[in-house]
This record gives sequence, structure tokens and C-alpha cells, in this order.
Amino acid sequence: MAYSFSSDRATGKARVEERVQQYSSHMHEYTRPTYNETEVRIDFVNPFFKALGWDVDNDAGLPQHLREVTHEATVLVEEEGLRKSKKPDYSFRIGSENLFYVETKKPSVDITSDNAPAFQLRRYGWSGNLKISVLTNYTDLYIYDCSVRPVETDSLSIALIAHYNYTEYIDKFDEIYDLISKEAVVSGSFAAHFDSIRSAFRHEPFDEYFLQQIKDWRLSIGTDIWRNKPELEEEALNISVQRILNRIIFLRISEDRNFEQYETLKNIHSYEELKHLFIAADQKYDSGLFKILEEDAFSVSDEVLLDIFRDLYYPNNSYEFSVVDPFIIGQIYEMFLAEKLARVADGSVHAVHKPEVVDSQGVVNTPKNITDIIVEQSLSVLYEGKSIAETEGLRIADICCGSGNFLLSSYEYIVNYYTSWLIAHEKDDALHDGRLICTPGSDAYRLSFALRRNILLQNIWGVDIDPLAVEVTKFSLFLKLLEDTSSEELDAYARATSDYILPSLEENIKNGNSLVGPSYARFDPGVYERDGALEEVRMFDWETEFGGNGFDAIIGNPPYIRVQNMVRYSPMEYRFYKDHHSGYRTASADLLDKYFLFIERAWTLLNENGVVGYIVPHKFMNIASGAQLRRFLSVTGAVRKIIHFGTQQVFKDRSTYTCILILGKQAVDNFQIVFIKDWARFLFDHQAVFDSYPMDALSDKPWTFIPRQISRQLEAKAEKCVPLSNIVHVFVGLQTSADDIYAIKADSEDQDYVYFHDKNGKERKAEKGILRKSIYDAQLEKYLPIVPNSFLIFPYSVVNGKQTLVEIGCLREMYPCVYDYLCDFKSDLDKRKVNTKRTDRNWYVYGRSQSLNRFICGEHLIWPTLSIGSNYVYDRDVVLFTGGGNGPYYGIEMKADSEESIFYIQAILNHWLMELIVKNSASSFRGDYYSHGKQFVERLPIYKIDFSNDEEKTAHDTIVEKVHLLERLKLRMNNAQSSANKQTLKRAVDEQERELSTIIDTLYGVEGLQVEETDESD
Repeated sequence: MAYSFSSDRATGKARVEERVQQYSSHMHEYTRPTYNETEVRIDFVNPFFKALGWDVDNDAGLPQHLREVTHEATVLVEEEGLRKSKKPDYSFRIGSENLFYVETKKPSVDITSDNAPAFQLRRYGWSGNLKISVLTNYTDLYIYDCSVRPVETDSLSIALIAHYNYTEYIDKFDEIYDLISKEAVVSGSFAAHFDSIRSAFRHEPFDEYFLQQIKDWRLSIGTDIWRNKPELEEEALNISVQRILNRIIFLRISEDRNFEQYETLKNIHSYEELKHLFIAADQKYDSGLFKILEEDAFSVSDEVLLDIFRDLYYPNNSYEFSVVDPFIIGQIYEMFLAEKLARVADGSVHAVHKPEVVDSQGVVNTPKNITDIIVEQSLSVLYEGKSIAETEGLRIADICCGSGNFLLSSYEYIVNYYTSWLIAHEKDDALHDGRLICTPGSDAYRLSFALRRNILLQNIWGVDIDPLAVEVTKFSLFLKLLEDTSSEELDAYARATSDYILPSLEENIKNGNSLVGPSYARFDPGVYERDGALEEVRMFDWETEFGGNGFDAIIGNPPYIRVQNMVRYSPMEYRFYKDHHSGYRTASADLLDKYFLFIERAWTLLNENGVVGYIVPHKFMNIASGAQLRRFLSVTGAVRKIIHFGTQQVFKDRSTYTCILILGKQAVDNFQIVFIKDWARFLFDHQAVFDSYPMDALSDKPWTFIPRQISRQLEAKAEKCVPLSNIVHVFVGLQTSADDIYAIKADSEDQDYVYFHDKNGKERKAEKGILRKSIYDAQLEKYLPIVPNSFLIFPYSVVNGKQTLVEIGCLREMYPCVYDYLCDFKSDLDKRKVNTKRTDRNWYVYGRSQSLNRFICGEHLIWPTLSIGSNYVYDRDVVLFTGGGNGPYYGIEMKADSEESIFYIQAILNHWLMELIVKNSASSFRGDYYSHGKQFVERLPIYKIDFSNDEEKTAHDTIVEKVHLLERLKLRMNNAQSSANKQTLKRAVDEQERELSTIIDTLYGVEGLQVEETDESD
């Protein structure tokens, strides 16, 4: 989407002003009944939205599926008991995802008093799962909240966000622009504003509401079936209930798409009648969706079905399934599949979370724009520049397909590719022979049903361990196949081919464990004999099931689950992954995540030209447990592209830091990476500027991606640099394992005691003799001395040069207040894991003794583990701090043989270059914080001063002098009593920091290369 139609705010406002004046001058003509909707759209509505920056007329010449604004998407609505063909006049989109509908009426229709147009619009928008939609006759413009479920009796004010009269379009243009302009979408303010709407109305978005309904239906059907057939096994029950729901929902959607007679289901009065309807549907559609199987030999009570059917129709609900995207249905089902029906102890039926869902902390949906981006990045390698004939046999798979949304995006990509290719190369012939169909009265083309059916059969493949997911994936693909198809075309296809309408996907979408093949039986020979073992592990032989030719692309979002946690619910499978029979190279990781295995499995299933496209957590690039996966990817040379999302949250309501990983089988010399900063714009146009790196930049060591110009300079200086750990000891803070007990925030103090409230709010006092000054949740600032903000109970004293635990008798006699305090929390302290044998005489010992001796004497540098910048601070008073693998603080102590000053090290660590390396190596967290953990800092390249070289010695000494000067200047600045003096001192600080940075720049040879905010080249 390289072309971007836009209108700046000032130009847009001027254009609207011209139209408003025209409308006002001739309003009597425009409000006549003979002035129709088409005219008002051309004369006023189109120019209005063009002024807001939208490419209403597709001046960019984009393909149909990429247009920002589409016109007249056909829907059917019920009015006065009749089904009428209606069309939301516009659909505004970001990428391939609808943002809002605009419905227009002619000016003679008074939308300020007639409720029907608002209800009609809100019904479109709610069923389309949109945030908002817009109603206008140009005289007035209404913006409605589409998360509020519409009811026909609603007044115009229900769910109303904003109302503008045409006389306000100029004065309030900026307000309107900030709400619904293209720039509002691209900047992210559209999503930010409408995601956080707060109103008195009950918010029931379509996806949440429909999800709850099908959950209720599942429970009522399942309870009823088990009551009538109690011997039915749990899995058979769940599959049977799923099939009934799929069939009912499919038929209801087919009614709204005019494939079936409207209210066919509503007129069913018994389960026997419903079965006959299923048999008729099977004869029409085939595909296995309606096939009556042996496990369907049960009955459902008529009243249960009638309740469901009533819920599917107006007036009980305002569903308009013709505008419901199959992708939304898939996302709803993704959440639905997180639970299953199960009998509990009292014999009743409940929906319970599946263990693997609990382990992964719930199911998350991958947004459609993200699935589309992954599919584009993966499949464009295979499709771009090729003819249809060259791509006919390509096999695209999702080996953990869930509800099938990645397969829906892949299918959509291929259909769009076919359509665009035919328009560009064989348009006339394709129209003549029916491969392309042109929508009457427009320039919109779509692919014939026959071609789309063939694509589904020959290009789309999937596997999932959950048999319910397999059912849902096939169901979602059927809905997608039928999208934008007329009943007349379906009938014509059936007559011309004698085929059933829907294909069978039994050979395309299969149930099995993608990670466990036949080798499992060699690991566990008893699997064939133990009851339930085969059903639990579900071995899957890829070569037998799909042939041995491999896949051209594997795409998806594999589960993020610590495999160690599987011991609770699938212990044999866990042990298999760790055993040599599994063959997984990544399985030797100490803390193995399941997505490691899926990445390795996907890569092994590719053919020689194949591509993998996954969204996975990016922490594997940096953490110790990711070494095995990093080794696998670097040894195989698999990495092609990384789209790094940093701290941007892709998944709603989850703190998961992710990247898109594109892998390939063909050998290449370089790979590409981009760090996405402008998230909203990336979602809008999918464009990103990549940096290229040599493949040998990857290894099993943590991956660092800094701009190549800088990395080349570092390589040139490599012989002059040593890792920080060669010069200093990096140590963690004290590990009490109960900071909330040992750390004290003083209310007051005197010569002998510190007074405080404990964590339960009780007033306490502690003897100062056993307390040490500390920092606890303190903000540190480079080149300023540490200011202790707390005390730490420190039950140790130095004996023969080592910290030794104060004996319990001494503790009780000399520090009775602290002793009593610790005794009150003894039960909490006893729960800790400590690395010392616990006795009645040492129960108050710290959790770990590591680093205790670092706090006897000496000088340190201290820094926070989580930070958004470099803040390495000098400590001359041996202030205590706590820490551990994740901080909150780390410390540095110079090695005895190091010649460099600790202040030289402080300056180097606070330099932008070191921070750039850390930021591009470390794990990121919400709020743009990133880790400054030991593993990222101790490897930093420190320029080793040659003290025999006068120039280098002078640079070292000058750096040390400037650090001291900066500390003095910063202290004076902070203590300045007037703003003028503070500003003067701030200028001096800034100048000295620039001079200090310049000296270090020269040492490393990076003069003029500083990247603002450690820019990762997006």
C-alpha cells in the first residue's frame, strides 16, 4: 500500500466549508424527496470523507481487497416482518479489517426523529463487531457506539457518541477530524478513543455477547444429552454438541446470506424435524458438516432447541449474520474452545477450562491484521511474480490451527492473488469463461465459486490436537468459501458439476498431535495397551497423513506453554520431548517453551523452498533458556525476517512481548529485521523498512541488533575492547526472599530506633544497631550520589572478613524489638526456600548468602534492572540493596588488578553506545522498560585503556574528571533555589555530558553515529 491518499487538516476544513456553503445556499432543493441517496453521496458525503483524508474513490488504484473505502456491501435486513436487500453505503477499513460503516439517507429523511435508520445502522455495526458506525443525511451526522447491542425500541440517544448538524461542520471540524479521519486511525487515536468509551449504556460487543450465548447453548444441550444418555463418554459428548451448534449456526448464517429460506430454523419444533433438516442440508452441501454419524445417536429435548432458535432471531436478538466476518466467528470459537463439558463430583455438567489453556493463562486471539501481515510476509515469497499455473499446487498449513483463523487469512490471500492476477493478465477471457465475476454497476471483481472451492481443496491444510478445533476450522473455512456468493451461483455450480456445494475437508484438516510422531511408540511401547493413552497423546504421522513432499508454507501462532508444566496433565508427553526418541534439538533447553518445539517442527516439515511465518515471544532472543532455539535457528540459517514489536501489546489484555518470525529453508547470506515504533501506521499500511544483517550475526548467544554502521565500528575496535566482566565483578543484590519483611520504610527515627508500620499496618520500632541504610523501590539518576530511602534488617556481622549470621541469643538480647518483629512473621519466613539448612537457630537467615560479602566495604556502581535508560550510579557508602535474577538492582565492584577507575567504567556504561547495545539485546516490558540484567551488561565491550599511551591515559583521566564535575554540577542544580540558577546549571550539565560523550565517541570511533533514542531503524 505505497500510495496514501490524504488531506491535511487545513485543506480538509476549507473543502468542507465550500460544501457547507453550497448546501446552505440551496438547501430547499436538497431536501426535496426527489433528491436521492446517490446524489447526496456524490455531492456531499464523498467530499466530506475525502476532506477527512479517506481515499473514497480509490484514486490510488488499489486492488479491491486493499481499498480504504468500499461501497455497497450487500446485506439483508428485516423490516416490518419482510426480508429486504439493503446495503451499508460505505465500509471504512484499515488493512483488511473494517473500522466503521457509514449509512446515508437522503436529506428529506429526518434522521433526528425517525429511529429506524439508527437502528438499521447500529444493527450492521454491532453484527460486524465494529467499534462505531456513522449515520448521515448530510444535514446531520450521528456517530454510534456499536458495542451496545441494538434493540428496535431504542431511542436515538441510545449508544450515541456524537451528533453534528451541518452548521457545525466548520466550527467543530477539528473535533470530527480527531474522531473519524484517516489520520486519527493511522495515528492510533481512533483506537485509543473508541476503545475507552465510557457511558451509561451496557456494552455488549457482538463477539462477547455471541460467545456467551454459544457457551450457554453448549451447556444446555450437553446437560440435556447427558441426562438422556448418561453412558456417553465425555469426548463424544463434546464433539456431538459441537457438531449440533456448528450445523445450527451454519444454517442460520445461510438464511441471512439468502442460501436458505429465512426463519427455517425458527419454524422447527422438534429434534426429529431438526434431524430431517440436517439430512436435507447434507444432500445439498455434503462436506461432512451435516453427515449423521453413529455418535449422533442421541436426542435433544425439543424445548432446549426452541429456546436456542428463539435466541437466534429478532426480536430476541438483532443478529445480522450476513455482515459477520468468518474471522470474527473464528475468534469467538477460539475462546469457546478454551473450555469443555465435564461431569463434576455431584454428577452435574459444567464447562471447565482445559488444562493446557490454564497452563498458558488463557486463550488469546491473534488480531486479523496481524494474521494478515504474517500471511503476507510468508506467502509473498511464494506467490509474487508468479502465474496462477505456477502456484496451483502450493500447500499452506497451520499445524496448530485452533479455530482456523490463520488458514482463513491464507485462503483470503490466495483468492485475492488469483483475482488480481486474472484481472491483470486474463481479464476478458476470465470474465467470458466465468472464472471472474463482475459485480453489476461497479468495477469490483470477485473469483468464481468453483475456483475458490478448488483453492480450498488444493492449498489449505491444517492439524490440531483438539478434535473440536478441527470441527471449528472446517466450519470457519466453509463460511469463508460461501462469502460473497449468491444462491444462484451455488445452484449453477451444482447443476454444472453434479458436485455437492461444499467440499469434504477430511483430508485437509486433521486431528492429531503435531509434535508427537510414530517415534513415541519406541519411547513408550505400552502406549498401545494402556487405556486412554493413544487418545491422550494422539500420535500423528505427517508422511502417512499428508505425504512426504513437505509444505510450502507453515503459518500460525503456536502455544506459549512451559513444557515442564505439562507434567501435571501429560507427564509421558513431557518426558518424550526430553528423550532422544523425540529428535527435538531445542528440547534440551532447561526451561523449554512449547513454541520452541513448534518452530523446530514447522521448519522440518517444509520442502526445500518452504517458509515458516510465526508470531512468538521475542524473549527467546535474549534469555538464557532460549540458547537452544537460538542455536537451532543460527545453525540451520533459518531466519529470513524478524518484525519486532518491542513492548507493543499485540494481544488484548495480555502482557506478551512478541515478534513475527519468518523462516526459510533455502540458504541465504543475510536476514532482515525491523523494530516497529509507529504501531497504528504499521497496522494501516503493513509497510516497514528493514535493516539487513549477515547470517553469521546470529548464534546461540543473545541476539543483538544495532545499526550496521555502528556494529561495523565496534568490530573495528574489537581488539581494543574487553567484556565488562574482565574488569569488574557484577553482583546481584541481597536476596532476603522476604523483602516485605526485612525492608523498612521509616516513619521517624531517633538516636537508637527507627519507627515504622509493618506490612499489616502495626506500629513497630527497630534497633538501629541491626539496621543498614538501603534503597528500596528508589529512583536512581546517573552522576548523582545515592540517597538511601529505607532500612534493611541485616542480621549479620563481619567475622574474620566474612559476613556471619548474628546468633539467635544475641539477636534476642541485643535487638529485642527486631527479634519480636521477626518472630511475629516467622511462619512467613519459614515458607521461604533458603540455601542453608534450616534450624531453630537460623530461621531468620536470608534466602541466599550470595553477595553478602560485597557489602562489607569498598565502592560500587549500582543500577536498576528495569529502566528506560542508563542510570549507573556511584556508591561510596556501601548502601544495601536487594536483588536477584530480575533485580531490582545490580552492582559492580572493580577487580583488584583493574587499572581503570570505577568512574571511567561509570561513564562508559552511561554512554549512549552501551545503552544501545543493552536495549537491542534485552527483554522489553510494558511501559518501554527493558532489562539491564547481568547477562546483558557483563558482555558490554569496554575500551581497555593503554596507560602507556599518553593520549589514551589523558582521555581516561579527563573522563574521570568530568564525571566528578558532573556530580558536583548536578548537586548544585538540584539544590538551586531559583529557576534561573537551576537553568544555568542545567546548561552546564548538558554541555559537560556532551563533551564527555564526545571523548567516548572518539575512543570507540562512533563520532556522529549516535542513534536518537537508540533507534532500531523502523
